[in-house]
Amino acid sequence: MESDAEIRTYLNRIKTLHPVIHCITNTVTMNDCANLALALGASPTMAHHEKEVEEIAAGADALVCNLGATECLDAMFLAGEKAHNLAHPIVLDPVGVAGSSYRRKKCMDLIRHIEPTCIRGNYSEMLALMEQHNMAAGVDAVDKSMDPQRLKQLAEELDCILVASGPTDWITDGKRIESCERGHAMMSYITGSGCMSTVAIATFLTADLSVESVAASCAFMGKAGEIAADGTKKVHGGSMTFHDLFLDQVSLQGILWKDNTQL
Repeated sequence: MESDAEIRTYLNRIKTLHPVIHCITNTVTMNDCANLALALGASPTMAHHEKEVEEIAAGADALVCNLGATECLDAMFLAGEKAHNLAHPIVLDPVGVAGSSYRRKKCMDLIRHIEPTCIRGNYSEMLALMEQHNMAAGVDAVDKSMDPQRLKQLAEELDCILVASGPTDWITDGKRIESCERGHAMMSYITGSGCMSTVAIATFLTADLSVESVAASCAFMGKAGEIAADGTKKVHGGSMTFHDLFLDQVSLQGILWKDNTQL
């Protein structure tokens, strides 16, 4: 797991670069994903019409494709091909592939076509991609077991970085495996925490195209969740208090960070 000092280096680089993150994501979490990118010091664009996405992708620094927006699949293929040809980081979030054979098929088609830099999903979604099972209850269903060695094998076969988010986040590029145990259960009580994590990964990849930057992103988001949960408990708040404190914490360590603020 990356140290706080290493995470700070990535955050400072993001703030300096001010990268444009092109997000083709679902309407449920679009606002949170945009605010997450802004909080990190990036500039989000949420363009998703297929007649403009190639142009937008060409001008962006990274692309996020979120399968929660199945109505935008054609746009994802177009934007992904453009981003791939320009060697821009592409992060795919396979939302709901464990609960829908249609999504799983389209996801595999998309992976083959755009060759993403990274795929981030929960345990159930990553297990579905391993073909262990195809059906689960709901888009955020979580299988308790994750074999990091099988995840590593899949990463090697797909030639990309994989992140399996859960009680322990597992990160692998097919050569090495990293784990991250930061985070809090309250992150599962708000919709969009996974989608925001995917945007964070894309943003960190603009600072350094490596498995280390992906692991740093996971650690950073987990730490923000821990601090937000602690703040929520102190004020006897609920899920929306946590939601706001979480984005606050990301921004305080991102775009609003000052030298005298500790991570």
